[in-house]
Amino acid sequence: MKRSQSTRPGESGQALVESALVIPVMVFLILGILQLGTLHHARLMTEYAAYRAARAGIVNHGDCEIMKKAAYVAVLPTLGPPKSGGKGRVDTLINVALVHDAYTDEKLAAQNQRYQQVNLERVRVEVLNPRRSQLPGLFASYGSHMQGRELDYDDIRNAQVIEANLLTVRVTYFYEMRIPFANWQLHAFYMGREALNGLAMRGVNFTTQKVNGGSLTDHLEDQGAGQSGDHQKIRTLADSNVFAIPVVATYSMRMQSNLLNSGAHGPNACAVDS
Repeated sequence: MKRSQSTRPGESGQALVESALVIPVMVFLILGILQLGTLHHARLMTEYAAYRAARAGIVNHGDCEIMKKAAYVAVLPTLGPPKSGGKGRVDTLINVALVHDAYTDEKLAAQNQRYQQVNLERVRVEVLNPRRSQLPGLFASYGSHMQGRELDYDDIRNAQVIEANLLTVRVTYFYEMRIPFANWQLHAFYMGREALNGLAMRGVNFTTQKVNGGSLTDHLEDQGAGQSGDHQKIRTLADSNVFAIPVVATYSMRMQSNLLNSGAHGPNACAVDS
């Protein structure tokens, strides 16, 4: 009996060409899935960070520094393990103010320096309620017995105080994507989308815009995304191959301690109007 030949002439070359076409697409698809998975993890941890920040704020007089530390601890799993030569895990949690900022690792130190150069915090905590513009009048109008120093968290006689004692915290985590290829692809998509939103808000007829050299994403950013300071900062980071995307979450809790009217303590340092 003759053994049947399962491969015809030319089929091996065809399989090689098909593999050359399919394998890169599959690799890019897998990398994209991995990056989207880590980004989803960062979103969940940011929501948890907003909860932890609000929880820390309601029992610590709305202290901004304490809330920031609580948020930083919450997103710590997404920052990766400590590098060689840095502090241990337990010591890192105790000294959270030094998280990923005081390591002696040269690569990480250079990375943190890039954030500092563009004046961008890795984790930003802002108080949305009570609002910054509301604070002076709120403390002044509460009554003379507090002398404008604090708000009684359990006083139900004053409607303004009741509203102000619902602490609303917004956490913005500038999550750095690390999966090769997928990081700059998703970053370019995000930046282009933000630029298009900026153009739409300005009512620009961008069908008449022309690209005078450079990429389309850069052109759109130049035309429509200048309204956002954060947008420009993460664009500068991308020039240094640091691809960060802001992930935002908010959380509200009723105060369990008196709000303080102080520069060192209380919501003054991080309250905003929007």
